[in-house]
Amino acid sequence: MTGRRHGTAALLAVVVTTFVSTTGDAAASLALVLDAAADGQTWRVTEVFLADLLPPVFLAPAAGALVDRYDARRVWLAGSLGQAALFAAAALVDGFHLRVALLAVSGVLAVATSAACFALLPAMTGTGRIARANSWMTTATSAAALLGPGVGGAVHTSLGTAWILGFDALSFLAVAGAAAFAAPSRAVPPPAAEPLREPARRGFRLLRHNTVIGPLLPVLAVTILATAVEGVAGVFYLREVTASDSVYGLLLSAWALGSVPGALLAGWSRLDGRETLLVGGGAALMGAALLTEGLIPLTGVIAVAFLAGGFGNGAHNAGVRTLMHRHVPASDHGVAWACYRAMANTCVTVGYLLGTPDVLLGARTLILLSGAGTVLAALYAYHRLRPVPTGTRTTTAPRERHHEPSD
Repeated sequence: MTGRRHGTAALLAVVVTTFVSTTGDAAASLALVLDAAADGQTWRVTEVFLADLLPPVFLAPAAGALVDRYDARRVWLAGSLGQAALFAAAALVDGFHLRVALLAVSGVLAVATSAACFALLPAMTGTGRIARANSWMTTATSAAALLGPGVGGAVHTSLGTAWILGFDALSFLAVAGAAAFAAPSRAVPPPAAEPLREPARRGFRLLRHNTVIGPLLPVLAVTILATAVEGVAGVFYLREVTASDSVYGLLLSAWALGSVPGALLAGWSRLDGRETLLVGGGAALMGAALLTEGLIPLTGVIAVAFLAGGFGNGAHNAGVRTLMHRHVPASDHGVAWACYRAMANTCVTVGYLLGTPDVLLGARTLILLSGAGTVLAALYAYHRLRPVPTGTRTTTAPRERHHEPSD
């Protein structure tokens, strides 16, 4: 009983500090975007987005391998303290490009800390409670996505960007404290020397050859790509549909609001062991919401659709986490998660580029194609897979070929 109480306390500490730091990250990103927009040079907005997305694409596999080959607790602590120092430095300097560069370096450290947290979560909570733990973690990030932009906009207007960056620095000190309290140390074998590119090769090979995760990789890629396309095209389309920017903002909030109960649902005991249903069903709801957005340009209808799409998004994200925990060997959790995050960031980057209206297609057409593609991907997932019983572990690559992804 004492161990279980400590596990709950450890999980709560990690969930709360994750919520606080992710809220700070969302606020800081918005503040830098607002600074860029105020300068009048639109390419600076692109600079902020690319600085957030691209470094993890190239460095995530190596960071994930670091987590699996060394003490993940120390990686988590060192990375969180490093992020605190970088955000504190960003708060103290004035140059826009220097701030963006510091946050890009922090993003690389975030890959390592996220992979470390992911790898240690089963040890903190127990493997039998991992679905609930992932549900809570996804709920924290969903709630932060709902709250962060509002906080960022308000504080940016009243106090300025430096205050937001300073708050984010403090939040990472809190994360380090939670890691010190909650994360166990774990014994790892002495690291073997390997070429720099080998972690990425091993990590993606591990995911691709897995009999459960492998068939789902195209579904995950299409879903992420489609929502990224809508994220850009929807800015132009929805501002034509809505009467004001306030209504537009409320529509965006509806998606984030719906994701909170969706993430909580994923922790329901009756869904334990049905991660493929959460992943595929969540993708289907997201695709249906995008189709509804494009087909019926009415604010009320789109709001309801976004609540449903967000609900599916929350369940989908929590399901992906649990799927990785249950179908990837524990010794490879770090690199597997890191490589998945690298794939996700790549899809988001491509989606942002393809989603620019009137380069290839109009905004409404892009949204309709995004919705249709996501629904078809969900149907493909249903065709290829059935729910896999809890406790089943499926991996076809030999142990020495496994590699860990990083966030």
